[in-house]
Amino acid sequence: MRYRVLGALELWDGDRWATLGPAKWRTLLAVLLCHANRTVPAERLLDELWGEGRAPQSAAKVLQTYVSRLRQSLGDASGRTLITDKQGYKAHGYRLAVETADFDAHRFEQLVEEGRRGLDREAESPEDAAERLREALTMWRGTPYADVPPTPSVEAEITRLGELRLQAVDARIDADMRCGRHTDVLGELEALTAEHPYREGLRGRLMLALYRSGRQADALAAYRDLHRLLAEELGVEPIPPLQRLQQRILTADDSLLAPPAPRKEERPAAPAARRAARGPRQLPPASPAFTGRHGEVAVIQALLDQGDEGDQSSQGDQGDQSDENGGSGGAGRPVVIAAIDGTGGVGKSTLAIHAAHQLAERFPDGQLYVDLHGTTAGLSALEPAEVLGRFLRALGVDGSSVPGDTDEAAAQFRSLVAGRRLLVILDNAASVDQVRPLLPAGPDCAALVTSREMLTTLEGATHLHLDVLPHDQAVALLERIVGVERVRAEREEAEDITRLCGRLPLALRIAGARLAARPAWPLRTLVAKLTDARGRLDELRFGDLAVRTSFEVSYDAFRLGGRSDDADAVRAFRLLSTVPGQDVSLPVAAALLDHPADRTENALERLVDAQLLESPDSVRYHMHDLLRLFASERAEQEEPEAEPAAALERAMSAYVATTQRAVSLLDPHRPWPRHPVEGTVVVPLRDRAEAEAWLKAEAGNLLAAVAHAVTQSDALARLGIRLAQALQWFLYPRAHAQDLQTVNELAVGAARRLGDLESQAWALDHLSGAYWLQHSYEEMRATLGAALEIWRAIGHQRGEQRSLCNLADALSELGLFEEAIEVQRRQLALARDTGDLAAEVVGLGNLGRAYRGVGRSEDAMTCFKESLEQARRTGDVHHQGFAMYEIGITYMEQGKFPEGRAHLDEALPVWQRPGTYESWRGHTWSGVFPACMTLQMGPGPH
Repeated sequence: MRYRVLGALELWDGDRWATLGPAKWRTLLAVLLCHANRTVPAERLLDELWGEGRAPQSAAKVLQTYVSRLRQSLGDASGRTLITDKQGYKAHGYRLAVETADFDAHRFEQLVEEGRRGLDREAESPEDAAERLREALTMWRGTPYADVPPTPSVEAEITRLGELRLQAVDARIDADMRCGRHTDVLGELEALTAEHPYREGLRGRLMLALYRSGRQADALAAYRDLHRLLAEELGVEPIPPLQRLQQRILTADDSLLAPPAPRKEERPAAPAARRAARGPRQLPPASPAFTGRHGEVAVIQALLDQGDEGDQSSQGDQGDQSDENGGSGGAGRPVVIAAIDGTGGVGKSTLAIHAAHQLAERFPDGQLYVDLHGTTAGLSALEPAEVLGRFLRALGVDGSSVPGDTDEAAAQFRSLVAGRRLLVILDNAASVDQVRPLLPAGPDCAALVTSREMLTTLEGATHLHLDVLPHDQAVALLERIVGVERVRAEREEAEDITRLCGRLPLALRIAGARLAARPAWPLRTLVAKLTDARGRLDELRFGDLAVRTSFEVSYDAFRLGGRSDDADAVRAFRLLSTVPGQDVSLPVAAALLDHPADRTENALERLVDAQLLESPDSVRYHMHDLLRLFASERAEQEEPEAEPAAALERAMSAYVATTQRAVSLLDPHRPWPRHPVEGTVVVPLRDRAEAEAWLKAEAGNLLAAVAHAVTQSDALARLGIRLAQALQWFLYPRAHAQDLQTVNELAVGAARRLGDLESQAWALDHLSGAYWLQHSYEEMRATLGAALEIWRAIGHQRGEQRSLCNLADALSELGLFEEAIEVQRRQLALARDTGDLAAEVVGLGNLGRAYRGVGRSEDAMTCFKESLEQARRTGDVHHQGFAMYEIGITYMEQGKFPEGRAHLDEALPVWQRPGTYESWRGHTWSGVFPACMTLQMGPGPH
């Protein structure tokens, strides 16, 4: 099946392009196409189709119907195109399998990428790049998804594609201008700058095109218009490259003249600076597999533009003219320094070398390169004096004339390169002290520095932090190494490899090299080898490349370090690997290490500086998946045998205690099994807002903690069960059905293994709540039956009461009202015998609903009013809202509309409170007012 979205949404039916009929079908297909080849959870689809939190109760079944109809439209009877998926804790979802060639948006992106890449390659004609970009732009038929109702995913994708189209137009104009077609693009540029007046890059191209067309005055007027606009609207000046371009136009700089248009069959001649080399050319070869990093390369280019006196500065070819003090025109301007930092294996050196090759012709006096061995396994970092000797000899200084003193050698180096246009690449730096003597001082020079640590005290440097590759670029890197056809033939396996490699470029290069060396291997063979976490780092080695070795250098710097807090940092690194979840907060880390918060923070920040941890904010820390495996290895080898488990127990205790505190703040009247955890560090939570915020921030970690703990020792399994019990009162009110089902299924299994009958019964009861949210009432009935058997066996009346209430709810939903009345009366008898007013409040409400189901509205009203009175006595605001809601509905059914409306109006503020039960809020918003309208006006559309 083929799809078009760059305009109206259309399908190719084999003979012609056709549209889908119903708007909901188009919306469903559009959302799936926005996330093509990725699973979209069912809950996300419900929000997209009906609006967040506004899906009707029947929405899940309606969605299944839409999927079935969409499969028919796609001719996908086997379900191989529109695939049903289930992902971990996430809701059951759907994935649309799409080939790039069959989807115009993906093909458009591919052509734009190829065009941009062509502009970056000196060996490729700009004509070829222009053709690819032109082909990409002809695919647009109008606004993307033009006939699809707006949803969050669709609107975001329209914005993204629109921005990419504008970038493609800009790149195509750049290509045309490189081909000498400056006059042809003038009209287009004028229209684009009028539409996007703040895009200074477009304004610069317009100025250059006007100047090359013999319209110098108009080019200067375009600059003045932008200057006035920015000053009046934003209070800023145009960017420096644009200011310099204006100066060059004023002076009629000859270097601005258009290049001759190359014939397509010819390649551009090498620049004169390259034909007549005047200095060292020490750059290592650029990686042929370099992929992506467009934003980072653009940042480096923009920074170096500021020091480029050849193409961007106002001096142009006037470099022979000196000022009155005898210096160059750029005197006083600091040297441009780009400092690239990132964890081991993230591709810092590859990026720096690639960017240096792109910029080499701007520095005709030479490019100096050195690997400083700051983090090279088995080698000591180079001394600045040694490096300066190499640089001076490369610049023509006789070896006997190289000073032995570092300061003298640095001074001679700076003197020698003053006035030259030289690029210095200082790769793999250990420290600022190592780098500082090696920097040129001339304003026409520039330096690229790479290091694992951020060189924060390096004066005048602009810092660029390098993260792992985005998903698409990671897959593209694998394609470059393994081959496009081979990767696309096993697309899912390729994505698994990128995930298992953590999108770390070094790991991907090793995985790709192993596959390239074994062309008979299917990709799934390597997936199977990498899936075993304990052996993954062993698999990620090939030849002289190894992920583990890259990590060991940073780790050993702490392990063998002489600072007093090195031991804290290395211990923190090892023990953090025991904590499940995406990240860990500072208070939980303090519990893990059994250290005060300030001492813990110091250790973690040391690890952040060394790129062994990431810190998205001031109190949360994340460890890359492969670093976690390495840390786990070290913990197993170097920690005392019992310490990893003990540390995890401390962290789990902190999670349990804080979650118990949070849910007690959210619902102080809710009876639930409390097993307080003593002697743990608990995050201080003072009110509902703080409790809600903490639970939302930690939800993913808490779910992961349950899943991990229940598979560990008995002590950890018990903590996992306690955490699942506490999470019930956060997950259920917010209708997180899938998460609720998962944690309670895990808790049931762990409690059975431990022989803990009470915990097993609580978990079964809580599991029934997940079934209630999913309208799976038969499963709910069976689960509660198993829980009641345990409650009666151990004589636990409070638990029996709760499960009886829930069972009565399930029976009512199944239409078995008489049976529900009998069950609920048993529960009320137990509640009254034990004096449990809270249980009586709930039981009366359930009994009233069952009475109403058999038409006994007066009996129902009596129950609801008594429930309301008891809820007021106990201060239970939630169940006051339930009771007022039920009273209002009962009045409506009796035809007493004013009384009904009054109670419903009184109930509404309860459901508008933060933390209110979202499952019941849905009944209120989507059920109450339709019920009012139907009862007052009769059935039918209104």
